[in-house]
Amino acid sequence: MTSWIAISRKDHLHKRWQPSKGFEFVADQQIVPILLAEIARIAPHHVTGFVQAEDGSYQYIALVGVGGDRNLYVSNDHLWLGDYIPASLRAYPFAVLNDTEGNKVFCVDQSHLTDDESFPRLFQDDGTLEKTPADTVNFITQCEDNRQQTLKACAALDEAGLIDPWMIEIPRGEDQPPLTINGVHRVNESKLNELDAQQLIALRNVGALPLAYAQLFSTAQMDQLIKRANFHSNADPKKAPAELDGLFGEGDGGTLNFDSL
Repeated sequence: MTSWIAISRKDHLHKRWQPSKGFEFVADQQIVPILLAEIARIAPHHVTGFVQAEDGSYQYIALVGVGGDRNLYVSNDHLWLGDYIPASLRAYPFAVLNDTEGNKVFCVDQSHLTDDESFPRLFQDDGTLEKTPADTVNFITQCEDNRQQTLKACAALDEAGLIDPWMIEIPRGEDQPPLTINGVHRVNESKLNELDAQQLIALRNVGALPLAYAQLFSTAQMDQLIKRANFHSNADPKKAPAELDGLFGEGDGGTLNFDSL
């Protein structure tokens, strides 16, 4: 479990931080939150959908697992097996979280704090953040702004009655019943096609229309998700990382351009 600690000049002026070596922190994650700004990069690689929060609101997500404790996009040695890394995974080991009073606080995974001088510092001597932590704060802030836009787009789809429950069945061979995934929702394409021009324009104006089509297009990646599940279940753990590199290709890590938002 990640243990977040608030970063302060008082306590951490001379502390150093250890960069993440891979994606072990999401190795058992089954879904990943997705931003409106990255839907064009996500749809060719992931099945996407919506999950419902306790307050009834919907969050846009990518499926990275089919149950159990295996993220199908993380190799045995914790490399990301895909051409694009979702934005929500790129700030680790940093995060901006709410404190007990609801204030935004810059945090670090406590396990990545160190006094080892071979690692970079959090702060400069004058108390300002070093470049990488400062850039990360900026990146997280932009992601949070876009997350709010994404939530508004999801809410618009919900208000238009376009989000329906989606029972996903993953085939497991002739002698086994399919694996059922519940709790994921999708866009109802038939209802979307019945909307009039005014309703479509309203959805377009809040980013909900491209989000709806991105979700529909992404369902074509279900075969890839199934192939990943089968590959991981059959592969020799000692050979899987190298084999997967060849199977899924090498990516640039992905970038987000917020200038167009």
